[in-house]
Amino acid sequence: MAPSIPNDIYQYSLLSAYKAGLKEGGPPVAFLTNHGTHGVGVFENDEDDADSSRRPNDMIQVDSAAYIIDKDGHATRAERSDNMPFVMVTVFSPTQRVKPPPRTTKEKVQEVFQHGKNTPMPFRITGMFKYIGTQQQTYWDVKGTVFGYYIPGWQKDVSGEGLQSCFLSEDTKLGGRVLDFETGEGAVLDWAKCGRFHLGFPQDEEFEELRL
Repeated sequence: MAPSIPNDIYQYSLLSAYKAGLKEGGPPVAFLTNHGTHGVGVFENDEDDADSSRRPNDMIQVDSAAYIIDKDGHATRAERSDNMPFVMVTVFSPTQRVKPPPRTTKEKVQEVFQHGKNTPMPFRITGMFKYIGTQQQTYWDVKGTVFGYYIPGWQKDVSGEGLQSCFLSEDTKLGGRVLDFETGEGAVLDWAKCGRFHLGFPQDEEFEELRL
């Protein structure tokens, strides 16, 4: 396989398929290094977990290292064999950079991307945050990295919509699927436009039986 071109996005499966119940299998963490340095996704639930309805563990990949974020917001390095039924990765090479003013919100960041509203864009925010609300926990006055993608409306059933991102604290011990945030002093936002989008489809019968 040819090396991935910077800022091309590789995605495995469809978000609509994941929501319809295709939540097992998928590529392992070791597969990520073939396609990207940064990414977000979800891990399959532990088959031995008695509560199969619990939130799945989120995945964030930063600087080629993948982390599992559990339902309580604790982050740990993922095993190379851990599978992801839905994942998006890229070789992140930002072409634009700004320093947003303190208390810049998720909505304000999304406005920055509106000039390219039909193109998906990988983005990263590093530095201090006044707060970050995630599906796992709310963090106050915390330093770390938010990485994710701006997804245009036409791509909603494929990848989601708006800003799809995860947070990882600077000490790599905490994180979560981002719902909202306000930046702190000195935060940096960088991003790039995606030139090509690659979609890998599950090859099992369960995928073909879904009504999408």
